[in-house]
Order: sequence, then structure tokens, then C-alpha cells
Amino acid sequence: MSAPAPVPVPVPVKKTRLRAQARRLKAAGPAKVAARVRESNPRLRWLAVNATAAGAGHLAVWAVAGDPLAGVDLMARMTISVPQLAAAGLTVVATYGGWKAAALVQLHRLPGIFGLAARPAAALVAALWGQGTAPFVRDVMDAIEPWGTLLSPLLAVGPVAAACWYGLDRRATAAQLIPPVRWVLRIPLATVVVSSLLYGPGVLL
Repeated sequence: MSAPAPVPVPVPVKKTRLRAQARRLKAAGPAKVAARVRESNPRLRWLAVNATAAGAGHLAVWAVAGDPLAGVDLMARMTISVPQLAAAGLTVVATYGGWKAAALVQLHRLPGIFGLAARPAAALVAALWGQGTAPFVRDVMDAIEPWGTLLSPLLAVGPVAAACWYGLDRRATAAQLIPPVRWVLRIPLATVVVSSLLYGPGVLL
């Protein structure tokens, strides 16, 4: 009478897959293993995209202005002009707010030419108010020193960076454009942010 055949022990599927993956990585060599690790790390990929975009932006600034740190100089001039930039932003906001406020209180329903002129007049008055706020902003920044000096770069670069993100980067991501196009559209935002970071230590000192 023959001995019974040994019953094969089932190997877990997960362990089998892991062993096969390890054998493939070992056969691929160290270079491919490192490339695979880099591809699987989203933080390294994000850092590489932004660093290369900022480098390309500064090379473009260098080619146009003849100075690789021209963006830093521009940031310094923008920081000095923060009261005027803040007044310009307040003018835009006040103009829109005046137009909406006139409609909210139903001034556009006045009879005749008064109704037609209500919203433009309200927007004009609000814009004139916003245009004259630069001395007020300067006085506030002087009153909160040294915070005014420390916040000036942020106040200068914040609107520009927000415009680059909203107008280019966010729309490119929402439209699901191909990665090379998204990288090109990331260049303005990365350049502005890096220029502000290069200028920031000088302000702190």
C-alpha cells in the first residue's frame, strides 16, 4: 500500500506578491529602485516640480533683466509701495462694494435718471474713498512696528501669489491638463514665492 501524497500548503497571495515584487526590484538594479522610490513619494515629486519651476522662472527673469535676483529687487520695491498697493486693492474692493450696496438698498429703482446713475455714482464715491486710504495704511503700519516691517513682504507678495494660483495653477489643475502644461503654468507662482523667500531674511535682519 503506497503512502498518501503530501498535501501542498497554500502560500498566502499577499506574501507571494511581495516576494515577486522584491525579486523584480532586485533584478532591476539600484538605479531603477531609486527611481521607483522617487516616483512613489509625492513629497519629493512636489518638491522637484516646484524647484524646477522656480529655477526656470529665475532663468527667464535673468534672461530678460540681466540679473538673476531681479525678482528680489522687485519684491523690495513692492514692499516699499505696500501702502499704495493696499490702497489700490481697497479701491477695487470698495468699487465693487459700492455697486453692490446701491443695488442692495434698491437705489437703482429710483425713477428716471436717478435710478440709472445710482449704482455708478455709489461705485465712484466708494472708489474715491479707497484711493485715499494709502496714508491711513501707512499710519497703521507705523503704529504696529516692528510688525509692519515684518508683514510688508507678505502684504506685497500675497495678492500676486494668490492671483497666480487662482488664475493659472488652480485652473490648470481643475482642467486636468497634462503635467508639462501644469508645470509651465506653475512657473509664475513658484518664482514669486521663491523671490519672496529670498527677500524675507533681509527684512528680518
